[in-house]
Amino acid sequence: MDISVKKQFITVLFTIILSLFYNIEASGNTYLKAEDIYLTPGGETIGIELNTNVMIVDTYTVKGVNGTVDPAKLAGLNPGDIIVSINGKKAEQIEDVTNELMIYKDTQDKPLNIIIRREGRLYNKEIYPVYTKNNTISIGLYLRDNILGIGTLTFIYDNQYFGALGHQINDKNLLNSEFNKVTGIIKKAEVTSINKSVRGNPGEKRATFGKESIGNINENKNTGIYGKISSKEFNSKTKLGIATQNEIKLGDATILTVIENNRIDEFSIKIIELDRQNTKDIKGIKIKITDERLLDRTGGIVQGMSGSPIIQNNKIIGALTHVLVDDTTQGYGVYIEFMLEDMGIFIKH
Repeated sequence: MDISVKKQFITVLFTIILSLFYNIEASGNTYLKAEDIYLTPGGETIGIELNTNVMIVDTYTVKGVNGTVDPAKLAGLNPGDIIVSINGKKAEQIEDVTNELMIYKDTQDKPLNIIIRREGRLYNKEIYPVYTKNNTISIGLYLRDNILGIGTLTFIYDNQYFGALGHQINDKNLLNSEFNKVTGIIKKAEVTSINKSVRGNPGEKRATFGKESIGNINENKNTGIYGKISSKEFNSKTKLGIATQNEIKLGDATILTVIENNRIDEFSIKIIELDRQNTKDIKGIKIKITDERLLDRTGGIVQGMSGSPIIQNNKIIGALTHVLVDDTTQGYGVYIEFMLEDMGIFIKH
């Protein structure tokens, strides 16, 4: 081979290797062997606060001094739209919208200028507020600027990053494309009571939230919510290894969850069915609650237990995600490897 050709070949090969290396690193993903991954198990009940910005839930007609009118519908505003700004002022919470209404002047019959985000695109809309017979002003919008709920912390990776819930938070009033982008916080929560599950009617945990945030939610994905933990109180907990789906067996396992105050308990379950999956799904592990303590207290699986880590042979194998309505002692879980993938950690096989 001619020496100049050799140089060209080496240069091309180096370029290919460099390009491949760059693509792997640029993705932000981490590739690890399963035996090298250790997670801090969760089980804590957490309060979840998602910031949806100022979201239009619905529109309504207003009885004005000149008749009945639906100002929002006339302006082309729809449920699920996000109000980005109003009269040039950024709208981060409902109070920003009401403040602009308070200073609105109708002397020249000018509309309010509203910029909305819909399916990732921005639109400029004009809306004429309506004065009512009670001398109040309305634009005929039902608004919401956050979503509150409870769930269970599943794991913490590297004392910094958490995964929770085991499934995505959805809302009928917000498009999935918008909901994937929402951010928020998690807080400590204390279980105050439990509405027991009965056949045909899953129950729920009731809890109070703490005041301080313990972590920031950065992603709302199919397999759960993910973000960065800010509290160091979890660092002293013993870490556990993980098991991928090819290692999981039918039979005995446990879940970690809270049913009273903030105490985490371990409860017996049985894995009764396994669906070996090549693509991410949140119903891969079918389980049955067998622990009489949990059955007596909750009647089975209740809302708020989503995200409870599933443990087998002292390894985290997944998280509880669903309850069967016709038999609340049974439910489903997601494989831990899928939650890790959505966090950006991929298993080397």
